[in-house]
Amino acid sequence: MRLLLAILILLSAMPDTMAAPVVKELFMDRYGASAGLAQMFNGINLFGAFAALPLLWLVRRRDYSMEMVFWGSIADALLLGAMACPLGLEWTLVVRALEGVTDVIVFAALFDLVRRASKDHVATGMGIASTPLLLGLGLGAMFGGVVVRQSQGGSSALWLFGLSAGLSLLVALIILLTRSTMRRSALAHRRVDTSEPVERVAELSDQDPIWPSLAMTFSDRATGGLITGTLPIALAQVLGYSPLARGLLVGLPLLLMALGTGPAGWLCDRFGSLRVRVIAGVAYAAGFALLSSVGDQPLPLGAVMLVIGLSASALFSSSMALVVRSGSATMALGAFRGAGDLGFLSGTALSVLLLASLGGEAPTYANYADVLIIFAGFHLLTTVIAGLALRLARARGARPHGTSG
Repeated sequence: MRLLLAILILLSAMPDTMAAPVVKELFMDRYGASAGLAQMFNGINLFGAFAALPLLWLVRRRDYSMEMVFWGSIADALLLGAMACPLGLEWTLVVRALEGVTDVIVFAALFDLVRRASKDHVATGMGIASTPLLLGLGLGAMFGGVVVRQSQGGSSALWLFGLSAGLSLLVALIILLTRSTMRRSALAHRRVDTSEPVERVAELSDQDPIWPSLAMTFSDRATGGLITGTLPIALAQVLGYSPLARGLLVGLPLLLMALGTGPAGWLCDRFGSLRVRVIAGVAYAAGFALLSSVGDQPLPLGAVMLVIGLSASALFSSSMALVVRSGSATMALGAFRGAGDLGFLSGTALSVLLLASLGGEAPTYANYADVLIIFAGFHLLTTVIAGLALRLARARGARPHGTSG
């Protein structure tokens, strides 16, 4: 069942990023949109992400995860297919916002199935399942570039959105064909260990407030937006790094994050998710602070990116393990996704505003370094405040520490 879930997560993640690197061809060339309007495509589905939360709240006490993956994937495919049609920029953005609803529903439902299959090793299960998620996002971006490059003229949108819709339909088909097998596997998991039923996690999670976990997720993704969006510009325009060097330096932490989430999840189950989260958060913030002083030295910069990637893998695993302990898992995972998307957009926008205010139209690396220090301080402060809030909440509840807490 775990292998099957990994395949489903990989396939469902790929459409999320297939259009992101080629918005120029899809919107500027196709519809004559400005760069700003074209970039809205990458963020407008955030509104859909938050619109999905009321629906997830309504089904929070029901075991509808497989049904949500099936129908959510079909709806996602229809919306992705609609964007291949010549709707015009405005209606395409409307459809993209609606697609954010189905995207979050499928994400939350799949990871709720992972939680159920993980029994009392929630952090390990979430960590392992995060690897195909991150790989799917990376593969989706690569496939998007290849598809548009190989297609001709206006057919690029048809091929790209058509392939994305096909992947979503494949997810629904796999669920349809394996539904009975997955049901039997879920029942077997519950019978094997009656002393540690799945409901135990939900029961304990009710005593954890959700806002500290969401705050930490927001800060993680905000700094992630700085790495993937702003740092490459500094490496190219200010320091003169080649495209290959930029790709390696930015891709290194993403690769380490994808490969390290499973082992990091095991550490969370072994030593406690909150403890791992705080230690990794301090290391992550320190890495950001060091970036401000080693940007023109390739080897030290690579070493710092190594620290950032390893600590980021622990942040992702521990955040997911913590958030499912704060109430209904499906609802909490939807909120996790929404907080992360909001953090990414906020981090990207704030970095642009800070650079403009500090360096004007031609910021120097000193200006970039100042932004890195500001983000490092913000992340560290968020980790400390949210970590203390969780500790105090647990102390007031006087509940014992669980294996993944």
